[in-house]
Amino acid sequence: MKRLLIQLPEELHHDLHELAVRHKASMAELVRRAIETVYEEELDGLMADREFACHVQDPTAAVTLEEYLTSRSARAV
Repeated sequence: MKRLLIQLPEELHHDLHELAVRHKASMAELVRRAIETVYEEELDGLMADREFACHVQDPTAAVTLEEYLTSRSARAV
């Protein structure tokens, strides 16, 4: 996992912290969920492009449809 430093307005930081406490999650987890929710279709497209490029170079390297659907389901949870 990679780190990303972001700057938030003080009030947004405070509110995000409050949400994290209410959801019993870290602020980072809430941000990751938000990104995945807002950009879900675009992220899926990037993943599909990446897997297709792998398949073109080496057909045995790409994920199966079942693996893809499983990874998509895991992100939706």
